[in-house]
Amino acid sequence: MRKVDCILLVDDSPSTNFFNKKLIEVANVTNEVYETFNGVEALDYIHRKGKFEESKSHKKYPRPNIIFLDINMPLMDGFEFLEHYSKIPVEKRAEMIIVFLTTSNWSKDKMKAFDTNMVYSYIEKPLKKSNLYSIIEYYNNKFMINL
Repeated sequence: MRKVDCILLVDDSPSTNFFNKKLIEVANVTNEVYETFNGVEALDYIHRKGKFEESKSHKKYPRPNIIFLDINMPLMDGFEFLEHYSKIPVEKRAEMIIVFLTTSNWSKDKMKAFDTNMVYSYIEKPLKKSNLYSIIEYYNNKFMINL
């Protein structure tokens, strides 16, 4: 299985991010894993603002290929993140997929997520290797087929 360049974890729980980061590292499916703790930080990461600002000579934060996004977070939840994300130019969002990774098993949240047409998958926590491998395989088939 071909690795993706970068996975971004967006969850307000340090223990959840720690667990997911370790699982992703053990699965060896990406070159980089970064974490943010709410939608505001995730947007800053994507836009290279705040603590994620880069200089022209030093690029540290690769564009995420896959974003694992929690729904319930302080400052900006997952749905509010999607509202802002939808306003990012399409070329900047190209080859990124969003996966909701959440404790919410409400069918209303699931329907709302898929109605946005920006969410590839909706997974209830905890992240499992089988889910991770399926998402990586989907990504590779969709965007890396000609490599």
